[in-house]
Amino acid sequence: MATFHGIGVMSGTSLDGLDICFAEFTGDIETDVWSYRIEKAKTVPYTDQWRERLKTSMKLSGEQLIQLHVDYGHYIGKTVKAFVDEYEIKVDFIASHGHTVFHQPDKGFTFQLGDGETAAAYLISPYVTNFRSKDLALGGHGAPLAPSGERYLFQQTDICINLGGIANIGVRGSQGYDVSPCNIVFNRLAKLHNSDLQYDKDGQIASMGVVKIDLLKQLDELDYYKMEPPKSLGMEWIIQHIFPLLDDTVYTIQDLMRTFLQHVVNKITEACVGNLYPKEDDHNCTVLITGGGAFNKYFVEILTSKLHEHGIELQETDEETINYKEALLFAFLGLRCLLGLENTCSDVTGSSRDSISGSIHQPVNPTASCSPTLQDRFNHLMRKRSLSTHIPPQFEN
Repeated sequence: MATFHGIGVMSGTSLDGLDICFAEFTGDIETDVWSYRIEKAKTVPYTDQWRERLKTSMKLSGEQLIQLHVDYGHYIGKTVKAFVDEYEIKVDFIASHGHTVFHQPDKGFTFQLGDGETAAAYLISPYVTNFRSKDLALGGHGAPLAPSGERYLFQQTDICINLGGIANIGVRGSQGYDVSPCNIVFNRLAKLHNSDLQYDKDGQIASMGVVKIDLLKQLDELDYYKMEPPKSLGMEWIIQHIFPLLDDTVYTIQDLMRTFLQHVVNKITEACVGNLYPKEDDHNCTVLITGGGAFNKYFVEILTSKLHEHGIELQETDEETINYKEALLFAFLGLRCLLGLENTCSDVTGSSRDSISGSIHQPVNPTASCSPTLQDRFNHLMRKRSLSTHIPPQFEN
């Protein structure tokens, strides 16, 4: 058994802030059985300036986008260093998802902000980022990646639902996809309702509205929902297909919020009850709900009632897991990258094969790293294993 201590960093499309999770991972590299424990975690809220820069990043020129990419690398590096200093922790490695600007798997590309080499300049441990690009090169969606970690850390859970900017599902780590837009839409509507609001606290705005059946029908019948997985969503699709339907000159914000809430509930329920539902089990299916949306009391109340109709129960968990599961999972995916273990599952993303994804950036002063454990294990693994280079058919001459 080996134990590693790492940090995972996550920034979602809902623009709440930078989630930072320091966790201990214990496992047997040969049998690939793992457990985890969250040690420290916090969310560093974005300033209004950073939130605006990230929100408008899709509209930037090439030069401006590169500048933001570097600036955000500095921001991640400084923020993680401050976290390490604040808690006086020893870290074997750090892994970051970055912040997604573009995600267009149909065109073979995705882009996450946060230059890795720039961020690594502030760190004394190996830094892993850029988890999605290789999977796209192998013909996949590069998303969702959470199920690739859930299959090891949450294998006792039937279904995992993350209510982030986009809601996604994972079923025992073997299947998963993006279900529907989520907090990114709720937050936008809350801001339209009151410019001082960042989100709809406890679903108070939604609770004052009524479901508009005509609008709900248009949302529920969008073409994306007719596609079979693997599939994933990006901000581009939301802007093109969701925002035009949510017209506040036709409906009140309260009604828009309540109708969209029902839409998300419908799609999550369909995902749990549909083809991914583990019907062969003789026990009630349990669903673990995490992400910012899990704190929306009204949303969870409506969702719980809908799932209960199908014999599906919510699994109780602690607040840290609800808040930081995504950051935790990216820490674990980063660890697997450093250990030379596959961390992207083709049966989830639709790529031609499983892969070891992530770009590794060495710290400025690697000799100052807090612990030699990971490097020792990595060197041992490389000596023990004869790793062959596999060239996918599409790249062969």
